[in-house]
Amino acid sequence: MQLSGTKRWLRVVLFLAPLCPICQNMTYDLRLLEAEFSDEPVTFIGVFPNASTQESQMNVFRETYGLEMECVLDEAGWAQKLGARWTPEAFILDENGSILYRGRINDRYFAPGRRRNKTRRRDLREAIADALTGAEVRVPLTDAVGCPIEGVKLSVPQE
Repeated sequence: MQLSGTKRWLRVVLFLAPLCPICQNMTYDLRLLEAEFSDEPVTFIGVFPNASTQESQMNVFRETYGLEMECVLDEAGWAQKLGARWTPEAFILDENGSILYRGRINDRYFAPGRRRNKTRRRDLREAIADALTGAEVRVPLTDAVGCPIEGVKLSVPQE
């Protein structure tokens, strides 16, 4: 049982793709999150779900953008297990593997190729902060905007 006000262990799973421009542009915010929560019980992991991604591309992405987090190819099927559809898409999991948050890193992009000049909401940051206190995440679901994960069927709105 988690008591309010008690810190909990969190895993932040980030679905990324080396050639996705939105993933590339979000790395600044990811570095800020890694630094801000470095002394907290939070583990960041970058998962590269596309079968076409080579390990060398993943490693170059991590090094180029200065990410500290462990990065792995999705050989364990994380994207399918969590229902991920986009890169970037973030999930916060608690110590029991329950999903506390799913969605975007921030609101900079509102459509593929369309972005605001200034970030207004740092959704992932706020969700991590909420979850660390043991409280419910105030906004547990946001719409991720990015590049579709290879092989994922996306629903098309019906007219």
